[in-house]
Amino acid sequence: SMEECEALCTRMAIMVNGRFRCLGSVQHLKNRFGDGYTVVVRVGGPGPELVESLMLRRFPGIVLKERHGGLLQFQLPSRAGSLASVFSVLAAHRGPCHIEDYSVSQTTLDQVFVHFAREQSDEDPGGAAAPGQDVAPSPGKRLTSFLEDDSYQETTV
Repeated sequence: SMEECEALCTRMAIMVNGRFRCLGSVQHLKNRFGDGYTVVVRVGGPGPELVESLMLRRFPGIVLKERHGGLLQFQLPSRAGSLASVFSVLAAHRGPCHIEDYSVSQTTLDQVFVHFAREQSDEDPGGAAAPGQDVAPSPGKRLTSFLEDDSYQETTV
């Protein structure tokens, strides 16, 4: 359960295809691998077209993920705008666009795992090794070259 992980874990590790991909706090994983923010807007009145065009015009890169009646859900990349600008735009257009309410939330831990799950495959990640034969890395060779954060040190056992 992702809710349990967020409540109980101080550090998490994610493996994809048997390879260690990341290690860090829940907030670190969300910041580094998250897709920005989720903006949900509930619109009353004539229709959500005004809000949709407003959001697409004011925040380049925003994507409309779902539309159900008067409920719009957008995915806003963090580079597309600040939280302050999102709240100010929605508050300023609340009356003219018939916005009933809105919420802005950070990427969930579920969405981070889905990001990594897209990379999952059924192929053998380490190449062809003879059955029953363990493949050990050579001493001094980094196990994972993809870690860019030097605050975490790798060790081989």
